[in-house]
Amino acid sequence: MERKSSYLRFCCYLTGLSYPLTKISSEQSVKNAKKYTGALLIIMLVWFFIGYCFATRYLHMAIPGGIIGGLLMAFIILQIERIIILSHHISFGGKVFRIILGLVMAVLGAMIMDQFTFQDDIELRRVQVLDQRVKEAIKSSEQDIRIQVTEIDSMLDVSNTRLFALSEELQKRPVIVTNYTTGSVTRDSLGNQVNSTSQRNTAIMENPLKVEFDFLQGQITDLNSKKFGLLNSLTDLKKRKEEELKSATGFLDELILLKEVVASSWVGMFVYFLFLFFFLALELFILIMKLSDKESDYDKLVDHQMDVRIQMLKRLATSHNL
Repeated sequence: MERKSSYLRFCCYLTGLSYPLTKISSEQSVKNAKKYTGALLIIMLVWFFIGYCFATRYLHMAIPGGIIGGLLMAFIILQIERIIILSHHISFGGKVFRIILGLVMAVLGAMIMDQFTFQDDIELRRVQVLDQRVKEAIKSSEQDIRIQVTEIDSMLDVSNTRLFALSEELQKRPVIVTNYTTGSVTRDSLGNQVNSTSQRNTAIMENPLKVEFDFLQGQITDLNSKKFGLLNSLTDLKKRKEEELKSATGFLDELILLKEVVASSWVGMFVYFLFLFFFLALELFILIMKLSDKESDYDKLVDHQMDVRIQMLKRLATSHNL
């Protein structure tokens, strides 16, 4: 009995119903309270999950922030559904407003759930879109780097052509051989030539083209290093831009990607509308139960208390007038 009483007290606390009145009401009123509580718990649990996912994914909050976001969303849903549960007579305008609100929340919930359901498909589409955005973002920088690389390639072609020609020339003539003759003349005191000698010498020296060959080799090495540096800077620029665009996960961007993924096949459309009708039915669950339920003795007790209070106020006003 204590457990039943505690659970009934919890049901009344959650739904906003009066525990003393529910306790003295019939079993049908108690069942209604428990029925509304079950529906509320289901709806609050679903919207807690949606609020948590929304806060962590799009507001970039940590787990505590996501829990707070989920609790806030569940609290909002609780207050909205309480309005329906505690309404004794729901007007036509109230019904229309609740249906419109349920439709809006169903669309919102379906979109968020679909983003997690089609997460892998969205990621594949995001890679394609991201590649296009990166190309557009670094287009001017890439053009400048490509121009510099093209200039370096032209210089490399000229230098390699000259280096190849020098290499062939040095293979043919690695050294330069110079033959020369030296001679000496012996003269007497009168200046007349007495004797003369001559000697044939050979001088071997390195080909002067070797200096130009070494210079071109160094120049080609420097140009290749510069070329690779420019290409690496282009790769680093692409990586930085990709990381920058990946970190900016926007809700609208994901909605656009979701639309493209869902609209690409009838299966995606089917799953989207399945979630949409599920959330719409979930949002209108309590409203439909409230409209389909007959007036219970709990409602009559509330009406009776209101009538008694009105009569007391009328008597009080009459006594004051006298």
